Order: sequence, then C-alpha cells, then structure tokens
Amino acid sequence: MDQYFEVDSFRSLCCGQRWFNFTCVRVICVWRDYARNRLIIMFVDKNREKMMAVVPTSLMQRYENYPLVDELYSIKHFKLSWDPSGCPKFEGYTFLYDDYAIDVSEPTRFTLLEENNFPFYPLVHTIETLVRIPRRRLLIDVVGKVISWRFLGLYCVFELLLQDHSGFVIKLILNDGPGRLPIVLAQAFIGQWVIYVSHVKYREWEGTNYLYSTHISKVVSLPVMPEAEATRNILG
Repeated sequence: MDQYFEVDSFRSLCCGQRWFNFTCVRVICVWRDYARNRLIIMFVDKNREKMMAVVPTSLMQRYENYPLVDELYSIKHFKLSWDPSGCPKFEGYTFLYDDYAIDVSEPTRFTLLEENNFPFYPLVHTIETLVRIPRRRLLIDVVGKVISWRFLGLYCVFELLLQDHSGFVIKLILNDGPGRLPIVLAQAFIGQWVIYVSHVKYREWEGTNYLYSTHISKVVSLPVMPEAEATRNILG
C-alpha cells in the first residue's frame, strides 16, 4: 500500500493516486442504486459538509449489515474519484454540487466510533438561497418553520408552507407514504414547529418554487442545528 494521508475534513481530499484515512464522519443516508447495483453512503464531516462513498457490487455484502445510518465511523485506505458520467443519481437528481466520491475498494475499512458531539446534520442553505440555485437537478435539504399545511390526498401527501430566518417561504410536498402520519409530525404541523427535511427535489412550476420529498427523505422535528435555532429566534 502506498503512503496514506490522515484527514479530518472533506476539503482536505483530492483526486489522484493518494490513499487517505478519514478520522471521523457521520453516516446520514444509505441508498441502494439498483440501476448499477451498488451502495451509496452519504457522510457529513466535522464542518457539516457532505461527501458520498460508492460501494461496488463485489463489496456490498460487507456493508449491508453494518449499523450505518446516524453512526460515527473512521474510514481507512480509500481514494477520491471524480466521474461526472458515473456520478450516482437518484431519480435523475444528483446528491452533491460536484461529482466527487469516495471509492470503496477491497482494502477500505470502516471502524465504528463512540458517540460524541459530532454534527448530525449537514449545512443547509436558506430558502432565499435555494430559489437562486443554478437549475441543476440536485437533491437538497431544507430547514423551516411550518407556517401552514393541508392534506392533499388519500396516501398521506401534505403540502407545507415553510419559512426560515431569511424571511423567504417555499412550498414542500411531503409524501409520507400509505401509512399513518407519525404523531410527532402531526404535532409539528399543528404546533408550527421548525423541521428539517433531507434529500428533497427542487422544482419550479408556473412561476412557483416547490420542494418534493422522496422516499429517502428524512424529516426531523425541532432539530438541534444552527439554522433551526436562527429560525426559532426570529420567527418564534
């Protein structure tokens, strides 16, 4: 094995022949890419920046039994790649602004770490910034206070109006599936709580900006994160 470099932030990574060890990351999402039969793991680092790892078919079984989501890991012996044509896409939407990914190979090892004060959530742009993002098909996250809500159909589909500390508002179409709405979400709607929603699609239709949840979206009521605290301080 060539010399490896110890890093603790995604900004320190670079493409090429270098091998890296990452001291600590938190897993925030795992998705099975059936189209190419591979596993996609999303991480957040100490700076709350995101990066994905691509696990090839030959190694999927090694990681499918790991207790991945929300856990802390160190990652040893990996390289960074850049592949715009092969970058993972979820229903035509990319996960990140760029096309970098951690290549998981045979020598790569994940080691479970003890829980500490490491961030749980990635950085989230304000709603004002979201509506000005270049029109790339990108999965994004949003934090906002529930200003209003209404039921749209038989299968737990809701339209929420969210507002954050920027003062801007946006509509979120939240599809909770055929099951019953969890009590905590019902409380968030009625109580006009601040919520965090991950991996939503941004769309513009007839001059109106919308966000649409996906089946990999995570909804958290009253998240402990700076964006939520700023929204609560301004909007109550």
